Amino acid sequence: MAAGKQAVWFDCDTGFDDLMALVVLAGLDQFEIAGVSTVVGNTSLENTTANTLAVVEAFGIDVPVYRGRSLPLVGQPSTIESLLGEGGMGTIGRRLPPAARRRAEPEHAVQALIDFLRSAERPALVVGTGPLTNVAEALALAPDVVGKIGRLVVMGGSTGAGNHTAAAEFNVFADPEAWAAVLRAGAPLEMFGLNLTRQVLIGPDDEARIRAVGTDLAQAVADHLGAYLRIRDRHRAAPMPLHDPCTTVSLAHPEWFELAPARVDVELAGQLTRGATVCEFRVPRRAEPNALVAVRAEGERVVGHVVDRFVEALTLLG
Repeated sequence: MAAGKQAVWFDCDTGFDDLMALVVLAGLDQFEIAGVSTVVGNTSLENTTANTLAVVEAFGIDVPVYRGRSLPLVGQPSTIESLLGEGGMGTIGRRLPPAARRRAEPEHAVQALIDFLRSAERPALVVGTGPLTNVAEALALAPDVVGKIGRLVVMGGSTGAGNHTAAAEFNVFADPEAWAAVLRAGAPLEMFGLNLTRQVLIGPDDEARIRAVGTDLAQAVADHLGAYLRIRDRHRAAPMPLHDPCTTVSLAHPEWFELAPARVDVELAGQLTRGATVCEFRVPRRAEPNALVAVRAEGERVVGHVVDRFVEALTLLG
């Protein structure tokens, strides 16, 4: 670990916005990525791992990648390739080339995460951009590591409407038992949900800026972004919430976000509301807080930081 840098663990189900979050994180000078774990979520574990390996190879990110859970804690996966495109990484043309040199580590991601937390010399930072299955299993197998986590910064949930269902955001819906277990364990969770990410919109002008770099890799990234902007209407690009990168941008620029203490509970039994996050902000009058919930973002600054990072990285890679 380089002197003065904080180690961070990145847990993901790599689709396009996880890709953006990881590349942003890799560009933050004050942090060093100790490991990346993959989990079933947007797509199968096989695909999330392949996508992650493709990202770290294409962008020259020298970090170990570990395969994690292929199933949620309960039931079967609820993947969304039909929305996100083939392999969870849709494109309007080119795509990132598959990794030719990088391979996943032999150790299971859950054990690797436990080892990372146990070896941390100061409160550890964990960022999650997918279902919290790996994190929940790590805390269940090794309860001693809960106290080693200084911050658990995650994309998921909502203070209001969902996206996968009317009530539930996808990352929580995909494994609500995992989210509930992490909250019960007492991990210091910071929730960046749909209510926040819907304030952070990436659009066609940002696709054009990335495409203008002109390299093959820039064209591939722009084509993936183009597909992301056409999720709602495949014939027309439109601004879309930039979900996962909010977590990693917040590490460098916390002043662009407002977080409030809340009591967060996850609905596990509701026929229509399974996976909903119920956020009680009247704390401590009505409930004891168990999370910080992001409520406001300076959206243009956040998107500008992300796109600037990509333009810089793609230009340097040539």
